[in-house]
Amino acid sequence: MLTTVDLQPYTPILRPREPGLRLDPACLPWGNGLLIRATNWLGDALMTLPAVYRMSRFVPDPCGVFVLCPAFMQPLWEAAPWVSQVVPMPGPRCGASERGELHRLRPGVAVVLPNSFGSAWDVYRRDIPVRLGRAGRGRSLLLTHRLPEWPRHKGESDCHQLSRYLELAAVFGTVEWSTDCPPLQVADAVDVAAAVGVQADAGPWLALAPGAAYGPAKQWPVEHFIAVADAWQQRGGRLVVVGTAKERAAGETIQKALPDVLNLAGQTGLRELMAVLKVAGLAVTNDSGAMHLGAALGGRGVAVFGSTDAVATGPIGGRWIVLSEPTTCAPCLSRTCTRSDQSYQCLRRIEPAAVNHALQSLGGPTPCVLSS
Repeated sequence: MLTTVDLQPYTPILRPREPGLRLDPACLPWGNGLLIRATNWLGDALMTLPAVYRMSRFVPDPCGVFVLCPAFMQPLWEAAPWVSQVVPMPGPRCGASERGELHRLRPGVAVVLPNSFGSAWDVYRRDIPVRLGRAGRGRSLLLTHRLPEWPRHKGESDCHQLSRYLELAAVFGTVEWSTDCPPLQVADAVDVAAAVGVQADAGPWLALAPGAAYGPAKQWPVEHFIAVADAWQQRGGRLVVVGTAKERAAGETIQKALPDVLNLAGQTGLRELMAVLKVAGLAVTNDSGAMHLGAALGGRGVAVFGSTDAVATGPIGGRWIVLSEPTTCAPCLSRTCTRSDQSYQCLRRIEPAAVNHALQSLGGPTPCVLSS
């Protein structure tokens, strides 16, 4: 039984670390600019935004900032005002077309954010003189400059994952260890959202994101989402379910219980999702890409955490309340619950009443006012 609810907005804990490596920006062979090999998952990419922004501040004019990323994340990086150009990868690796584009762009410095061998291989042998990233996983020889692997500990963390990316940014000079960065800019958000049924003047809207790509141990029970949605409707609010095709069934379950709910799960691309979250301005999510996206857009929301650790992966930006229920086994970081006696108790013990209380503390149903 959840007995206490912390209604204080979530604030990421950052632990400044001296990188032990310095590169003088004035002496770097920038070529035409900086290449960022972005992370492959939506939530991970959004947690790197403040660090990438700080890196961009070291790039001299008129050089640019280029981002190499999976194709589905192109709209995200195009919404970052400090990014000059995005090079999307349709496949898992940097293909011939992308290699040709990188040759044309001629960046002189590259930063590899993921820890995989393949991500370092994507920038290796691209005629980029300076290639910075973390060591480990057999990729050290692919990089010209390396930081040690970030210490990994099973269980609770002492700081947000953004810290590890800010340490990479600090290689170029003194940086501010904070989450501050310009918000994502979604072009024609009102019109794009209206095209999929979310009219800004028909709210107030609440977006429900019942999914999480990591697995069931991050997914609050769908019946709890229904209870929250029902309470929201009774207060005169409108509801939209968002997510990928994997959340379509959850969206249909919510819509079956509450027919007036707009179910967009599996029916939007990333650009449309960004517009919907921007117009809604308020969301209830799991620890998921939708949570991070809503926060990066400056929205408000309530995030339910189960097997994962909010200290490490909580939302960056906006105003969010994080709910978690301490148990003897959480955070276990597992995809599925391994307990047979009380499965998923870390999620089930967080009651809809607690989420409703948190929503009301964030302002409850309030009109959405946006310019198109």
